[in-house]
Amino acid sequence: MAFFFVVATTAYLISGGTAWAETPADRVCFSTAESREKIHAHGLLEPFQLMRATIVRLHAEAIGVKLCRWRENLVYELSLLRHDGHVINVFVDATSGQPAGSKNER
Repeated sequence: MAFFFVVATTAYLISGGTAWAETPADRVCFSTAESREKIHAHGLLEPFQLMRATIVRLHAEAIGVKLCRWRENLVYELSLLRHDGHVINVFVDATSGQPAGSKNER
């Protein structure tokens, strides 16, 4: 039952069902093939390297990662499962590796 709840919650958050103040034009996420192409073309940091550093910092488990254009920046949106069962979405700048924000980190 808990697994179903986590999967349903993750699907809801990834689909954009959150009440976060952002217009659809502010953030556009890319497919896997587009992401691979942009990583190589722009010399972006590898997503799994950034994910490992973020999960250690936030004491969470990785669920997924996507490359997105957020305003004028390329960022990775990391979906993480905290040990208390909450799913959080953290944004990391794809060029510098610096945290770029969070929907619900706390």
